[in-house]
Amino acid sequence: MLMVKLKDLFTSEKSLLCGDFDLAQLQQNITDYRNDKILKMSQAVPNFATDVKEEEKLIILIDIVGFSKDTTRNQVYKIYLFQRYLMGHVFSNKLSFNEKIKINHFVPTGDGCYIVAEKCSPEAALDFLITVISGFKEIKTEESGALALRASALFGKVVPFLDMARHLNYIGEGMNEAARILSGGQKILEDTFIKDHLNLGGGLLKTVMNNEAILANGKEKLEAEAKLFSRNSLYLGDSLAENLEAYKEACTKIYSFPSVADKHGMKRNVTVLQGIN
Repeated sequence: MLMVKLKDLFTSEKSLLCGDFDLAQLQQNITDYRNDKILKMSQAVPNFATDVKEEEKLIILIDIVGFSKDTTRNQVYKIYLFQRYLMGHVFSNKLSFNEKIKINHFVPTGDGCYIVAEKCSPEAALDFLITVISGFKEIKTEESGALALRASALFGKVVPFLDMARHLNYIGEGMNEAARILSGGQKILEDTFIKDHLNLGGGLLKTVMNNEAILANGKEKLEAEAKLFSRNSLYLGDSLAENLEAYKEACTKIYSFPSVADKHGMKRNVTVLQGIN
């Protein structure tokens, strides 16, 4: 179990966590941005026939649960623990996936990250994901206990590009689909939990339907429990949702939701490995 105090994050392993600060290099970077050559490159329109090439990749989106509701202090604390785990274990191949999983890049999202990797076997991808999520559960924070995550994954198409910060980044349908699988899957899983519990034991709904205050209070508690229910779960697109029999022991339950709609009305099937052990 990893337990780190906030102050230690800024006094140890500085180069691993956030790198050495170089003011001269920062000033040079600003100068580079103002360079005419850089400006011309940024204004160039790509030749879509030759420059934009889609690549089939394993796309993973990991989200830290409850991050946006945290204090700034705890957000800083959680994101450094998150980075420490990924950089310390994934980059150093401590998870022993160096032969099966080849990671191309990490794309920060603020409250988590995308992981873009070479396409591999579905089994290798699922083994990797379950191991990563299980490992995060062992990390404890000072204020809110275990670091909880949700993750989605699929094989999808992306296009690499140089972003505004001149970092390698990715764009494309696969990145969008990972986000939709995660948000849509989480919502329908939580709705299913609430619906099941409202009708549990002869019908909680029937018992309180004539008392709006009791009903509202009961639903509020259920919604909070539903959030707990959906954490530490893995949300999968169809490309990773076959032959999951071997993974029943790795989670509490497997849910299959057909035609899950997003806010644009687009639909996809979502399979959830709820409660990774």
